[in-house]
Amino acid sequence: MSYRMLAIARNESAPLPAMDQDQYVSAANFNKLSWEQLLAGLDTVRSNTLSLISTIDDAAWDRNGTVMNNPVSIGTFAYGIVGHELHHMKVISDKYL
Repeated sequence: MSYRMLAIARNESAPLPAMDQDQYVSAANFNKLSWEQLLAGLDTVRSNTLSLISTIDDAAWDRNGTVMNNPVSIGTFAYGIVGHELHHMKVISDKYL
């Protein structure tokens, strides 16, 4: 989602491709990483996403892009990223803590 937000913020006009999250996850080999590595990776991605959001100017927030043949705004991704993180934190809490 951050990549898509970046592309639209930087005025990408080409439609952005779909992605298969299950394919990405199966190729990531998360089961070979320690909890410390997983948490460090999450912290890095979160920090970089917050940094990206801080660089988006007012004009860019009004831009729309196309993802999977649907128009989408940068704000949609910003809210989606927050909701997605909350979802995963709940899954972690429910399954592992």
